[in-house]
Amino acid sequence: MIKFFLKSLLLILISTLYDAQVFARKCEFTIISIVTINDLNSFVNQYNLCDTIVCSKLSFNLSDSILLPPMPNLKVLIGNFGFSHKDIETVDGFSSLEKVMGEINVGNSTLNKDKLKQILAFKRVKSVKSLFINSVNVISNPFYLKSLKGFDSLEIVEDILSIRRFAGERLNGFKALKKIGKVFYLRECPSLLTLEGLENLREIGAQWETHFLITDNNSLHDISALSGAKLKANVYALFWILRNPSLEICHIPMVCDFIAQNKFESFNIHTNAPGCQSKDEVKTACLTSSDDYADLPAISIFPNPVTDVVRLVSTAPLRSVTLYDISGKKIYHNTTGSAQIDMSTWDRGWYTLSIVFADGAQAVKSIVKVN
Repeated sequence: MIKFFLKSLLLILISTLYDAQVFARKCEFTIISIVTINDLNSFVNQYNLCDTIVCSKLSFNLSDSILLPPMPNLKVLIGNFGFSHKDIETVDGFSSLEKVMGEINVGNSTLNKDKLKQILAFKRVKSVKSLFINSVNVISNPFYLKSLKGFDSLEIVEDILSIRRFAGERLNGFKALKKIGKVFYLRECPSLLTLEGLENLREIGAQWETHFLITDNNSLHDISALSGAKLKANVYALFWILRNPSLEICHIPMVCDFIAQNKFESFNIHTNAPGCQSKDEVKTACLTSSDDYADLPAISIFPNPVTDVVRLVSTAPLRSVTLYDISGKKIYHNTTGSAQIDMSTWDRGWYTLSIVFADGAQAVKSIVKVN
């Protein structure tokens, strides 16, 4: 009887361990590159049950016949992941992936005309070490990616977020993003109008090293979505806002706080629109602003300049919002804590926004209405 019991117990234990291996497998390899259908089938057959993959690099050359597999059990990828693409408009797959402890690198199309419009493969990823979108410079091959909504769950980029030649008008796919650990690059995005999508970003940079570059974005006219963010820059910082010909207003709280530290030589602002053409110009705007940035809750006002509806995102509840025209006449007052104001029918020009928070603190902001 005892032997039978022990034998049954042993079988149960073996069965449990087997189930654990099937449903919680950690798989390891060095480098795998998926180029052919046979490569893809072999990868799926061998690793489809893995919940964790450890590797140096996993890469896919995607096409209309080679797509990312669903990999329904994969939760964590420890290593670098990248893909190039041709003849596809949407990248989907890796449906359960939640964390990438390495790089995600979105490469260029292998054709002269790119077709990629959206990336949905990482819609559950909450944390990644670094994210590179179109980091390779191929002048003859414009980038057609217009949506970042596949990154809706992303909260933390531990090291680097680099966005280059993105074709969209806004960064709405990053609404959950709270932290960029070291480097933020935004370059050569010709259609980008605002940084809408980054309103919840609160921290950029690391104690020892911070890079912040917004350069060569021809249509960018509003960076106010970054108003609630703080730049960490205790030892070394590279800070550039350069060659954005439509960008007039740079004196947002994040930039003004950085200027106030006044200890970094690698700080450059130039070749933007009037109002943001030099460090001295922005510094003067910061000093003459009536905002007391240090003592107030973080608040983002976007877009600014505005053509129709301006939105307010605050880290603290609002008691009232009042708008005055350039003559000082009160033209709008709201005590419901409304988060948006329709200015579509108003005259173009400068407006003053008076904000009272629920605790009685007050802030004054400027809004520019354009046609």
